[in-house]
Amino acid sequence: MRRVSQPDKTLVRLETELANLSASREKLVAQRGAAIDELDKTRADRRENLGQNADIEATSAAVRDLKARITDLDELLEDVDHDISDISGRLTRERAAHDRNERADALEKIASATDKRARDVEVAIAGLKSAISALRAELPEDIKLWPTHYAHRPHGSVDEDNPTASPRELVAGVLADALAQALPDLFDLSRDDYYRSALSRIMTPKGPRADWGSDEPTQPLTAGEACEALISERLRELAKDVRAGTIGSAPESVRRPVTYLKDPSPSRPPDEQVFVTASLSYFATSAGAPLICGRGRAHMLPKPVADIAISRGLGHRMSSPEGIEAFEEEKRRRERIRGNGDGAIRHEDCAALGDVLGLRASADEIAEVERAIG
Repeated sequence: MRRVSQPDKTLVRLETELANLSASREKLVAQRGAAIDELDKTRADRRENLGQNADIEATSAAVRDLKARITDLDELLEDVDHDISDISGRLTRERAAHDRNERADALEKIASATDKRARDVEVAIAGLKSAISALRAELPEDIKLWPTHYAHRPHGSVDEDNPTASPRELVAGVLADALAQALPDLFDLSRDDYYRSALSRIMTPKGPRADWGSDEPTQPLTAGEACEALISERLRELAKDVRAGTIGSAPESVRRPVTYLKDPSPSRPPDEQVFVTASLSYFATSAGAPLICGRGRAHMLPKPVADIAISRGLGHRMSSPEGIEAFEEEKRRRERIRGNGDGAIRHEDCAALGDVLGLRASADEIAEVERAIG
């Protein structure tokens, strides 16, 4: 059986008092109604006695007693109503405090659980570090497995002047792919001229405004330290505010994100691989710039986009003979020129397909959502 906490006992006591007062009030109202009925009957009897020259002293005494009884019942009802109002107010406040404490307890429980999980991550990272270090130790530092003159290294790479991929880059690539395969939702997929996939540090994890960027390089934290800075400490601060009543509830402490009325849903159409022969662009999200798909490459396009692109002569499905032929021709062309593409592609260089997927909310719809969220 669940142990009853002190706040629960207080609620039970107040609820019992309120129930008893309400029952008493019902009895008093019934007694007052009966007294009024009896007073009306006694006064009617006295009026009849007046016409018969009968002794009305006893009847008048009964009328006075009944009036006094009704006055006393009215005072009792006034006292009971006052007590009911007082207990109701206290009960409302106690319930609100109880709810806040429950929400705060839940947040603190989550904080403790995340701290524990972060320690589990540190144990796993120690094993992973050992395995990755052993893998790297197998590679000679001067090994040259593939050239990089055509590749697109991440900006700021320490190996940017190296004509071949370094052992560091090779092992980093193995680790990144292993993590992306096991935990794909932690990686951000982006595209400028080419697709990139990255797992990003939050460079400024502490303070009121965490940020992925910082003015100066920052030292990475352990899993426990990062979890405390980014999650558990913030949860405990939030719990403190909820418990103190300075915010209504945990979700209300943060402005709700705008969800535009035509955001992509789980029913997003399937993708098809299309070899693009002329650069094109289309809106892939409900906000932001159109996505550019450069010529001379195979792209995964949502089926409606693929259909329009092919109908306009901008590409071929890779499953078709035309797509395979175009792919092989582009491959031969790049071998001739010893290149991998046509450089940066601007939006004005593209055939703009527009909002094929119907993701864009109108200005009126966006304004409506903004008004709704305040």
